[in-house]
Amino acid sequence: MRADFLANGEFVKLARLTRGVTQKQLSNAIDIPGVRLSRIEAGSADVNEDILAKLVDALDYPVNFFSQKSMLRGPGTDGVFHRKRQSLSSKKLSQVYALGEIRRLELEKLVAWDANECAIPQYPVDLFDEDPEKIARTVRASMKLPNGPIFNLTKALEEAGCVVVSHDFGTRQIDGFSITTNTTPPIFHMNRALPPDRWRWTLAHELGHVVMCQDPAQSPVIIENQADLFAGEFLAPGHEIMPLLGGLTLPKLAGLKLEWKISMQALVMRASHFGAITPSQKKSLFVQLSKAGYRTREPETLDPPTEYPSKLFQFAKTYVTEVGYSRTELMEYLALNERDFDAYYHDPQDGARSEGINDDKGDEWSLKRLTP
Repeated sequence: MRADFLANGEFVKLARLTRGVTQKQLSNAIDIPGVRLSRIEAGSADVNEDILAKLVDALDYPVNFFSQKSMLRGPGTDGVFHRKRQSLSSKKLSQVYALGEIRRLELEKLVAWDANECAIPQYPVDLFDEDPEKIARTVRASMKLPNGPIFNLTKALEEAGCVVVSHDFGTRQIDGFSITTNTTPPIFHMNRALPPDRWRWTLAHELGHVVMCQDPAQSPVIIENQADLFAGEFLAPGHEIMPLLGGLTLPKLAGLKLEWKISMQALVMRASHFGAITPSQKKSLFVQLSKAGYRTREPETLDPPTEYPSKLFQFAKTYVTEVGYSRTELMEYLALNERDFDAYYHDPQDGARSEGINDDKGDEWSLKRLTP
């Protein structure tokens, strides 16, 4: 095999980004000049067997990961949206996107996708009088969701043909992001550290992005506000919840949260949106929530049930039960090591796995491995 075929520079960079390390850290770990690594990632320098072995050891990906030839998709395309805090670093955002890109590539291997199999419609917001709530009601109807709270939003979206992926992003500064492509179902990448109510809101918010075909050139504030309006109406339709929002108190908010599975803060915002409470009442309720410590984390006793995605596991299981792959063969097909395979392709009945990049521990793990 020619040396320049041993590794695809794009995948060297992708692997490095998922581990949250810089070119300097990696070049030191594999003992080559930074300029050489930069040229490797740019595709203008060869990778010999010695360097490849060091990359495999340092980044903890199997050999065949680096020789893949798939076309990579960048985060700047118009099919990517995310819910994040302004304080999220560009390095961490690059890591998060890289993790999502690997899952997208795996989906392309696992699924011969037909767009007709997805029941999620797309409605440009300008065709609905710039009214995200009208679109949300239309989508609920098209998905044939019953009146009242959505019992399990994750399951509903997966049954509609979407894929939800639970990640340990290694930070609480990003809630999730969505990707739409021509080669995979809509993908929702979710932070598994989210409380269950925030998970549901983020998922509905990202669904709004996917459905409304928003223009990324538009103001980010407008784009995010539209997605939030969609999420609120999708999870708690106004004609159903508005009559329940009068005379709000913390105990009443707690009861409504148990029923509707959205946060007490979101319920206050819905009440304000419909004029069911005055601005001063809204302010008072938020002051009470703050004093109770609920602005940061609402009581776990009020949490809706945790929703576990299952689509990735089902796709992988098909290759074992119907194609006859062994676990080892499937890992090789997906170009994953055991650690990453177990983090994403496990039975949802096992709940959330702790493997993967943990909060702060992910970078610590990577840096330890990258110490020459």
